[in-house]
Amino acid sequence: MGLVRHIFTNDIIMLVLVLINTGIIFISGFMTNQGGSLLMVDSLFTLLFLFEAIVKIQVDGFSQYWANGWNRFDFILVMLALPSCINVFGVVFPTTSILLSLRTMRAFKSFRLLQFIPNIDSLLNGIKLAFKASFIVTIGLIVFLLVFSIITTFLFGSSSPQYFGNPALSVYSIFRLFTIEGWYDMPEAIATNSGTAMAIFARIYFSILLFMGGIIGMSLVNSIFVDAMAADNNDEVLEKLNQLEKKLDNLKIDS
Repeated sequence: MGLVRHIFTNDIIMLVLVLINTGIIFISGFMTNQGGSLLMVDSLFTLLFLFEAIVKIQVDGFSQYWANGWNRFDFILVMLALPSCINVFGVVFPTTSILLSLRTMRAFKSFRLLQFIPNIDSLLNGIKLAFKASFIVTIGLIVFLLVFSIITTFLFGSSSPQYFGNPALSVYSIFRLFTIEGWYDMPEAIATNSGTAMAIFARIYFSILLFMGGIIGMSLVNSIFVDAMAADNNDEVLEKLNQLEKKLDNLKIDS
């Protein structure tokens, strides 16, 4: 029993199993027949990861186990993939194909590699702070996107329905515009189905929209996000420098 606990609580061993399982899921994507021995092996990994969770809960206790973010992440993924094991026991449901697709969720367990990155906790904290700092600007950009999606639907929905036939299509098309992906295709499609005046207006309209949302808006969100992460790292460096200065001052006083 001690050996079993050692195996299932050893992060390196479990990480190797995760990577092997990810490889099996990748190979299964090339197979038209999802049954057979490969499915059996794949389902065995699901049960192994379930047993890992049970062993860790027995060793640490549920409260301590659940307090760890990586454990919560693993547990949720295993629970999502667990229904796919029903096919192994010969139980067939109308939604079997959907259940089998859930097993691919276990590929996300390979994100456990992140916990071996040095200072990963401080990096994740920096990302959280960056999200908080850019939250308001991001919301403003989303509101800007929604408003102009509605306006664009009324202006160009009839002349370019493939891009702006309804507000949902317009949201997607204008978001593509903000990423500067094929932005010139949209005004050109409108120009093809419209008169000269409307074609000129469309080119001006989308150029302004690209500048305001794609160049200024997206750049502003990115700059605030990166600046917040850099500022967090700078604060840590400044704190260490202040501590070093205090130690030097104490040494001068003692001398």
